[in-house]
Amino acid sequence: MTEIPEHLLARSKARRSGGAAPAGDTAPAKAAESAAATKSAAAPAAAAAAAPAPKKEEPKLPWVEAAKSRRKIPVWAVSALALLPIWAVVYATTNDPQSPKSAGPLTVGAAKYATCAGCHGSTGAGAGATPALTTVDEVFPDPADHIRWVMLGTAGYTAEGKTTYGAENKPVGGAGNMPSQITLDSAELLSIIKYERESLAGETFDAAAWSAAVETLVNDENPEVADKAAEFGAIVDSWAALPPSS
Repeated sequence: MTEIPEHLLARSKARRSGGAAPAGDTAPAKAAESAAATKSAAAPAAAAAAAPAPKKEEPKLPWVEAAKSRRKIPVWAVSALALLPIWAVVYATTNDPQSPKSAGPLTVGAAKYATCAGCHGSTGAGAGATPALTTVDEVFPDPADHIRWVMLGTAGYTAEGKTTYGAENKPVGGAGNMPSQITLDSAELLSIIKYERESLAGETFDAAAWSAAVETLVNDENPEVADKAAEFGAIVDSWAALPPSS
């Protein structure tokens, strides 16, 4: 038979009688309570020790603050910028190309006349035996005779057996040699004649007179003159729509 210790019997007896437990029995209980209190007090201290130090606030850079305070692009502007590439494509594909401006006959004639200025002078005043062109409209009242003379020159007229030229019946070769210009481009040739008559001699453009001159040259007895004159009609017709000074 197992023997029950005396302190357990005393504790059981005290509980039945409602009394306090023996002094020896309260010591372990008090020790447990003290340990629990110590543990609970140590927990906040440990938590406080483990808490990180507050982060130091970084200084605010002036350019960063300026960027934050700057006004933002409006929403409508963003939409407009997004559509800009589409508009550029539409504009490039639908816009009519600008036609390059072509120089008028007087401008072309002035440039081409530079090769004639060596003999006739830059203003058409002539030099020595070389005739002046400031009265060329009097020498050739009909533009057809003027054009024909410039086309064939001294050699061409001599080959045809002609001894004079113009309304004043000036002798062929009497004022030097007039070189043939029949190889010139038709538009350039007529531009030179127009420049000499209007810019140097002061004649006013007469569309009817020029059209009649073209008709005369188309029916010329010289096949070289007639063949080249076939291109003159369209050129002279185009002048009618141009400003007088072009």
